[in-house]
Amino acid sequence: MINLVSECNNLMKDCGFPYAICGGYALELFLNKKLRSHSDVDLSIFYDDKTKVVEFLIDNGWNVYKRLNGSIIGNLRLITNPNDDELADVSCLWSIKPDCSIFTLEPSPNKANVYNYEIIGHEQIDFDFIEIIFNKKESDKFVFDLSSSQGKHITRELSKAILYNTDGIPYLSPEVKLFIITNPVYSESDYHGEKNRIDFNSTAPYLPNESREWLINALEMAYPDGHKRIEQLKNLSKED
Repeated sequence: MINLVSECNNLMKDCGFPYAICGGYALELFLNKKLRSHSDVDLSIFYDDKTKVVEFLIDNGWNVYKRLNGSIIGNLRLITNPNDDELADVSCLWSIKPDCSIFTLEPSPNKANVYNYEIIGHEQIDFDFIEIIFNKKESDKFVFDLSSSQGKHITRELSKAILYNTDGIPYLSPEVKLFIITNPVYSESDYHGEKNRIDFNSTAPYLPNESREWLINALEMAYPDGHKRIEQLKNLSKED
């Protein structure tokens, strides 16, 4: 864990724009221990810096792709221009080193810059793949995507949404990550469901009180008809 995350941070630390480790690694940075295996390194970048991160990665020898379809087998479109119109509607990108250890990539015979891919490894060992997740901000606030907060305007101060470990590696705070994975898109997913169960149950008991209260309030706003995690968090508050 430390090697992959450290390598990612070493790559990004001089990029000149904000970034943060997200996904399951963010929780491991918070807890300072390994929770489970990981299929990739997830990196949070703000939408405002989409062009910058594409240019930065290309300049540093990475290939950047827009995912077209599929899960294990599908298609990727190679992005060669940071100002490509194809980037306008993307919420995530895949950045893959040449000869990546967990992908096979074959050029599509009929489409320029389109590649057929297959994932051949389920745990990333080498630092040769990054999933870039784009998030929103307004002034000094992290803004949750409308689809992940049921249309409600839910925010977290940037100073609380992005934390730093003792080595100076930025990561999404645990309450932000846990709020994201309560979305049914993730919590009810066959692929994400078990990972998210491990992440939530392992991390929720260690949330600081203010973080836990923010998470409860955010969930109550996003899910006015109720959510199973709300009662779980309230029970943890009673135990403190």
